[in-house]
Amino acid sequence: MKADDLEAMHAVETNHWWFVGKRMLFERLLFDRLRIRNPQILDVGCGTGGSAWTFATYGHVYGCDRSLVALRLAQRSGLRDLVAADAEVLPFDSERFDIVLAFDIVEHVDDDRAMLAELGRVVRPGGAIAIHVPAWPALWSGHDEVLGHRRRYTRATLREAITAAGLRIEYLGWASTTILPAAAAARVLRPLLPSRGDRADLYPLPRPLNR
Repeated sequence: MKADDLEAMHAVETNHWWFVGKRMLFERLLFDRLRIRNPQILDVGCGTGGSAWTFATYGHVYGCDRSLVALRLAQRSGLRDLVAADAEVLPFDSERFDIVLAFDIVEHVDDDRAMLAELGRVVRPGGAIAIHVPAWPALWSGHDEVLGHRRRYTRATLREAITAAGLRIEYLGWASTTILPAAAAARVLRPLLPSRGDRADLYPLPRPLNR
């Protein structure tokens, strides 16, 4: 992502419904199921630190991202254990973490199976990897291109990538399905709307819409 887009994300991710809803979903999935005391958590592709900051209330969070701009913004939020690294080659010992987060990062790499296998390398036996990716290839748009996505997933293609990486699926589901009709309509209407150029769709929403 460009520096301007990272700044925009940092400005909205604390309160924007998309980021808040995603974090709440994974809070329920992970910490209602796992009974790990003070877990060691790795946020891969931590970006500007919104998710890492949230999950720091449950355990010790380490963040890694290849963007130095993103890491500086994450530091501004108060995060300290941050490292510049590629997700495909993590600078951590094997079986180092109880929980590994990979939110909106797997779709950015060419070899998603190799990256998923690397996530599996650093998680401890009995731990968990939480993955969030963009779905529905039919919804591909300029927003995906601006963000540097390589692909969108279906349940089948994500399942195939995960199992090919040697990982076992405990839960595979959808998030934010209620906005699917609106998202589809936006893709159809986008050519008729003023262009945002090469900027990502990250901006504050009016309070009635931000729920």
